[in-house]
Amino acid sequence: MQHLILILLLISLITIAACSRPAARISADHAQAQSFAETPMAVQLIIKFRDSGNGPFRDDLVQELSRDAGAALIYVRPMSGGAHVFRLQKSSDADRLQEVIRRLGKRADVEYVEEDRIMRHQMR
Repeated sequence: MQHLILILLLISLITIAACSRPAARISADHAQAQSFAETPMAVQLIIKFRDSGNGPFRDDLVQELSRDAGAALIYVRPMSGGAHVFRLQKSSDADRLQEVIRRLGKRADVEYVEEDRIMRHQMR
């Protein structure tokens, strides 16, 4: 009978240990993600202009966009579909990035502005 109690106790301890490890891992992952979200980051933006002939490779247009954004922008490259990629010269936190996107989105010649980020399909 004592052996049965010891075996049940051992199984209980192993089960508790196994169940608590994922929670600790999830907590660590959450803390890392939150830390990453609060860290200023180098950001690239995708900007699609209404007039495709309005090429941002012109220095005067890049300066105008920077002024309107309230942040220095650097032209990176064109994309397919007529959009263009810009990088913020200085790293920015999430709130500042949203402000830059909002300000650029108000321009009459801009169709859309979005953060250039990797999108991953998640199957559920």
